Amino acid sequence: MSARDAVALEPVIGLEVHVQLRTARKLFCGDSTRFGAEPNTNVCPLCLGLPGALPVVNGEAVELAVRAALGFGCEIHETSIFARKNYFYPDLPKGYQISQFDRPLATNGVFEIQGEDGPATIRIRRIHLEEDAGKSVHDRFDSATAVDLNRAGVPLVEIVSEPDLKTPADARVYLLGLKRLLEYLDISDCNMEEGSLRVDANVSVRPVGTDALNTKTELKNLNTFSGVEKALNREIVRQMEVVRAGGTVAHMTLLWDAARGEVRPMRAKEESHDYRYFPEPDLPPLVVTDALVESVRAELPEFPEARRTRFIEAYGLPAYDAEVLTASRPVADFYEAVALLLPDPKVAANWVMGPVLQEANERGVTLAHFPVSPEGLAELVKLVENGTVSGSIGKKVLAKMIESGQRAPQIVAAEGLAQVSDVDRLEVWVLEAIEENAEEAERYREGEKKLVGFFMGQVMRKSGGKADPKRVGTLLAEWAAGK
Repeated sequence: MSARDAVALEPVIGLEVHVQLRTARKLFCGDSTRFGAEPNTNVCPLCLGLPGALPVVNGEAVELAVRAALGFGCEIHETSIFARKNYFYPDLPKGYQISQFDRPLATNGVFEIQGEDGPATIRIRRIHLEEDAGKSVHDRFDSATAVDLNRAGVPLVEIVSEPDLKTPADARVYLLGLKRLLEYLDISDCNMEEGSLRVDANVSVRPVGTDALNTKTELKNLNTFSGVEKALNREIVRQMEVVRAGGTVAHMTLLWDAARGEVRPMRAKEESHDYRYFPEPDLPPLVVTDALVESVRAELPEFPEARRTRFIEAYGLPAYDAEVLTASRPVADFYEAVALLLPDPKVAANWVMGPVLQEANERGVTLAHFPVSPEGLAELVKLVENGTVSGSIGKKVLAKMIESGQRAPQIVAAEGLAQVSDVDRLEVWVLEAIEENAEEAERYREGEKKLVGFFMGQVMRKSGGKADPKRVGTLLAEWAAGK
């Protein structure tokens, strides 16, 4: 092994995250930002780059960008400057993108993650506003590329991290945490499938223990967080092989091919001078007053980590439960509304983490649009807790509530689902189960206690799930004891 081969290398990773702001209209005009419209219908002279069309800043987008900056603890600059970023693509009719360059909206933020090696602080270099470009569509026609300009002008913030991420797994953790915070702040829906959140990853390698920033490559076409992790892993391996073979890593932009699990060159990587930035002459400096910042700050919601801690302290939840229940703001809001209606917050947690999220996932809805309200779920849980229905029947009732829109008491009464506690009826089912399974019954009587679950299942099957499990357990124990 050569000395070069023996050198331990480590990756250096920085991420650029482009987030579509939750506004009804575009950044510099009144066109709709609605996803899924017919191609080239949400456009105007400004989007099309026609002469004489002048941009006007969307104030709501500015407020959302300020909210993002506050969420990441950034220094918000009173004055920032819009600039023209010049490049020539078919989906950029003006020949430039309005962005921010040397004087962005905000700088010097921080974001804490739980990395592979423990807690880590990821510095946020900058957050700036910019408009999106259009979209080139390569699969509409066999021998041509189509252009859809509906996205042209859609408002974005770009969140640029310093190269503080040490591993691809940490990059994924960072992105998941960033997405959660953005959703809590109600800045964006962060829907990667619709392009509301896009990631470019910059990566280089260096000898362990050094601080140098070597030649980096940029990875694009990263459509999932797992894809970011996989692409970074592959590119890091490639760069390390180049360095250990005595080669030099080329400064380039790479595309991630998820189907083949490989990266391939897209173009030579541009530097800032390639874009010929200069101040946008049609827009004045963007002034964000202290009054605006404080107004936005006053409306900030509770942050995810603070809510997680409060759930543990106020509701006595295990750390795992609190983590699951604060993974998204709709889940946390739904859980808390249910917990306030029930005597035991842990019971509320079990129902939300279990049957509710299962039903929501199967139906492809978030808890913000779950068909059963927190009040309706609490009413159902009370029926289970007071013994009116069993837990298994309760889950079936939940499904029927979703399908019918009826309340739990109505469904239980109409379908005769109330739990059976009458001893005489229960004894009939218990004795039938014992008689039909004589061998298992003898082993149970001789002390094989685990068979109680078997007989409980038999009785539940006979009763259609309506037998009171506590009383059934008592009857089985009494039979085994010869009473």
